[in-house]
Amino acid sequence: MEIMNRLRHRVAQVKGLGFMFWHARHELYHALLGVAWAWILREVWGEFQIKWLLLSVWASLLPDVEHLLYWIRWGKQDPYVTQIKAFLKSHQWRLLTVYIERGHKEVTELSYHNVYIVLFLFILTFIFFLFDWNAWVVIGGAMVIHYIFDIFDDFATDGCLNSNWKRWGNGKRRQGDGKTKRQ
Repeated sequence: MEIMNRLRHRVAQVKGLGFMFWHARHELYHALLGVAWAWILREVWGEFQIKWLLLSVWASLLPDVEHLLYWIRWGKQDPYVTQIKAFLKSHQWRLLTVYIERGHKEVTELSYHNVYIVLFLFILTFIFFLFDWNAWVVIGGAMVIHYIFDIFDDFATDGCLNSNWKRWGNGKRRQGDGKTKRQ
């Protein structure tokens, strides 16, 4: 009987891990887009280097570090962050995963998640491409693809563009500042 209880516990742990991976798939999409960017560059440059692949995957995940910084530094008093900390303290991993998946789009105080940064990175990537600075092309392009995916994801999941994409700076919340519906 003891063996069956241990087995049930292990199966539940594996199911829980699968559940969390499924609800955290957004980051996997970013990593896959990094792989796709490395593949595109392989076709353009006519050669493949594993360091470009690894750099591309890393750079495609890099913009989401801003979310972690928000949780740790800037948004300490935000109710969203407070709830995340409560889930972490109580080890409610499934609830945490679903809460972050559904709630991360409501954080509109991220400084670098806006169209101005996307445009700036796109221009920089183009300049890097002209000067054959391959590593910087890999990094810049992967980050641009990350942000473009997030913009399309807003449209696909919410039917509208999150208001943070249209402003400059940290976007401190103001009265009535919310999502802009598509007309």
